[in-house]
Amino acid sequence: MSKKEITLSQVVTWFLTIIAVVISAFSGIYQWNQSKRYSDNTNKILINSAKLAEYDLDLMIYKIDNGGDETLDYGQFRFQLDSLQQNFETIEAINPTSLSKNQAMNYQVYRQNLNAVIYKATSYVNALRVNQTETPKDTDKLHVDLGARQNFYQGVGSSLNVIKSDLKVLENNKSLYDQDYKKNSKILEEQK
Repeated sequence: MSKKEITLSQVVTWFLTIIAVVISAFSGIYQWNQSKRYSDNTNKILINSAKLAEYDLDLMIYKIDNGGDETLDYGQFRFQLDSLQQNFETIEAINPTSLSKNQAMNYQVYRQNLNAVIYKATSYVNALRVNQTETPKDTDKLHVDLGARQNFYQGVGSSLNVIKSDLKVLENNKSLYDQDYKKNSKILEEQK
């Protein structure tokens, strides 16, 4: 009878060990799937962010194209600037430590690019204000002569090109670092 108890005890021990291994395997698979899903969702968020930024910049250029000194005021551009800032805040909420190495790098590069685009767009809109000594108000009139338009097109247009380029890379699941920084790093290294 003692042999039967030992055998039953061994069977129970092996059975519990197998169950523990199966549970551990399922937990690992679940964690991997969650990580992959988070990474995929992050890429979609970055793509959507780039599309929204592209729209806001395009709309700003459209307003400059179709407005004059009498019709354009700061409030018409503040909405796009606020939209870009809210877009950035959404990106900031992403936890890069939960991303793969490549996805984390894309996140960091895109976040840096979007931040630069917002800074640049804000600067170019502020440069259009007639009275730049006071805090901007929605009713501030904008001065959009030919020179100011050209300056705005150049600045916001280059920002738009950055966003379009980032969007293309993100949609193709490529590396933003390779596109934006790797080439420049090589050039800087060669110049040393």
